[in-house]
Amino acid sequence: MELGKLKIALTGKPNAGKSSLFNHLTGLNQKIGNFPGVTVDKRIGYCQLDNNTQAEIIDLPGIYSLYPRTLDEKIVTEIFSDQQNNLYPDKVVLIADATNLKNCLLLLTQLIDLKIPTIVALNMMDLAAKSGLSIDVKKLSASLDMPVVMINARKGHGIFELKRVLAEPLAASRKSVFQIGDEIKKVISVIREKFQLATDYEAYHFLQQTENLIFLKPEQRNEIKAIAKEHSFFPHKYQGAETIMRYGFIQELLNTAIVKPSHRDWKRVSHGIDKVLTHKVGGYVIFFAVLFLIFQAIFAWAQIPMDFIDSSFAQLSNVLAKELPEGPFFELLSQGIVPGIGGIVIFIPQIAILFAFIAILEESGYMARVVFLMDKIMRKFGLNGKSVVPLMSGWACAIPAIMATRTIDNWKERLIT
Repeated sequence: MELGKLKIALTGKPNAGKSSLFNHLTGLNQKIGNFPGVTVDKRIGYCQLDNNTQAEIIDLPGIYSLYPRTLDEKIVTEIFSDQQNNLYPDKVVLIADATNLKNCLLLLTQLIDLKIPTIVALNMMDLAAKSGLSIDVKKLSASLDMPVVMINARKGHGIFELKRVLAEPLAASRKSVFQIGDEIKKVISVIREKFQLATDYEAYHFLQQTENLIFLKPEQRNEIKAIAKEHSFFPHKYQGAETIMRYGFIQELLNTAIVKPSHRDWKRVSHGIDKVLTHKVGGYVIFFAVLFLIFQAIFAWAQIPMDFIDSSFAQLSNVLAKELPEGPFFELLSQGIVPGIGGIVIFIPQIAILFAFIAILEESGYMARVVFLMDKIMRKFGLNGKSVVPLMSGWACAIPAIMATRTIDNWKERLIT
């Protein structure tokens, strides 16, 4: 294979470890931009898989399935649905959380039916083992008809094996999860013939995602709608049946490949924590205590490094005043460049502390519980539960608060916040 010709996409649900794996694969050889027409981050890097194979790695936004509701999900659905898309991958690495495998596999079954060559990277196997879960990787691989590699995205374990598998030729899984019912065979056949599609699921996907597939021309979109109407195809009706079918397959797969712990102590502990953190009274007390800690950290803890930065730039200005003769160059440095850089750098401690706290809250799972706790209240104001942290941290400093809104998925709610 020629150098630079292999394109690999990293996908999976949010917080599954995609970004950590991306960093281990690409190191500093990466660039960050936006997807065309939107403000969603696009991260692309490059990785040498072996002596003969270099790969372009695309870190896609986290999604749960190819039924998009957010802008992130629409972008990924568009990429996987259009083989002419510049970002359409030769191979996909689906990063799956081994501690919660069931929630990671719905997307995988859709990739199987789209016949995209896929590798499963099982992350957090150490945490799964601690909780008593035992996953038979060989059985899982055989049942899916695709490679399954164990990794630890945070520590970088299993990266060499993953590179080895990625460098080898890979065909799409021969499995077929989606089974069309008799009542939609005709409409599937018409769409498949009309658009020269390779599989029944591609035709079904066109019917389900007509509005979200931007690469379709307006006349093609209208034609699909007309065919769907003629054959009484109702997307929501068949989406439910499809999802049930897929979870049936997933459950059989888990029954085959996973041995669950005989005791339920870890579940009782988890449920107990949930009850406390989402309690209708105690949950808010804990949450506001956490917010107070974040507020204090941003407002007070950052003061020492901010004072140090401020005094350092002041000393630098004094040195320049003593060493340089007066003139345009001196004024440019002392009144322009140095104060300008200082005015930006001084906010780094606040931003670093805020994002450190947000990372801790997300990685621990507390952010998801906060969203659940606050969502009902925030919805009354047209906001999201995730809006709470940026709004509260804005009392300390508006700049890190604005940056924190990037965690809000919906662009409208992000703008209102």
